[in-house]
Amino acid sequence: MSVSAVIPVKNRPALIIQAIKSCLGQTSVPDEIIIVDDGSDDATPDIVMEIARSESRIKLIRRGASGGASTARNDGAAQASGTWLAFLDSDDRWHEEKIAKQLDLAERHPEAPAIFCGIRFAYAERKPRIGLPPPIVGPGDLAVSNVLATTSTAFVRRDRFCAVKGFDVDLPTCEDWDLWLKLAKLGPLPVVQEPLVEYTYEANNKLSRDWTKLMLGHELVFARISAENGAERSRRLSALHDLKRAELHIRVTGEARKALSFIWSALSRSPSAEVLRRAAHLMGLMTAHGARL
Repeated sequence: MSVSAVIPVKNRPALIIQAIKSCLGQTSVPDEIIIVDDGSDDATPDIVMEIARSESRIKLIRRGASGGASTARNDGAAQASGTWLAFLDSDDRWHEEKIAKQLDLAERHPEAPAIFCGIRFAYAERKPRIGLPPPIVGPGDLAVSNVLATTSTAFVRRDRFCAVKGFDVDLPTCEDWDLWLKLAKLGPLPVVQEPLVEYTYEANNKLSRDWTKLMLGHELVFARISAENGAERSRRLSALHDLKRAELHIRVTGEARKALSFIWSALSRSPSAEVLRRAAHLMGLMTAHGARL
């Protein structure tokens, strides 16, 4: 099985070097490393070209104008020749056995449209956090939130990626969550039960820090999920999504008052044991993060 790594990048000359090293340092090195420069106006593409002179696996695609990460990833996938697409954000890192372990799991799950892995979130001011999705993720798991997290964990069959038309370039954020939902309709999504991706907060232009776009993307994807469910199930999902909104305020904006309003809305919509349990967890999280009223 051949593997094509796809790395979108814009104005990250130092980080792209580390991302390329992360690919080349794999125990199962990708057959090709496609780097899509999304309209950089600094030395980033020159650095990639310099590395490519001594590494034949590297292929640089240069976009004249920025189209965003989703467009860049789709462009890279369109130029890929591998059976599998391994996506890597330019400010993240792979554990050296990431590709090898996902290939092994893929052989044991030939019906799977994609394979994922756990993730280690590295923060500048607090302890790292490990994210580990269930061993098999299905549509029900993804209906509540993006349990599979960042695109850097994704190892996707290229034909399945093409079948669902890749990333939705019209979404401002959450395009990865939207893609996982589409892939989950095609088959189970197995997960390597180890944190094989290091998700960093080094980059100063990380999209996940843009609160307005983050919330808008969440709302658009949730509207799609809600439209596919009946009234009773939608009430439960609406409550759980209120709790997700509260969590975003706790983790991103630090605004406790807004978080509390969403927690109250969730309890009003569906005062179930599940919602009560998650609400209690968020109250504890609010204290730990020092959210402000």
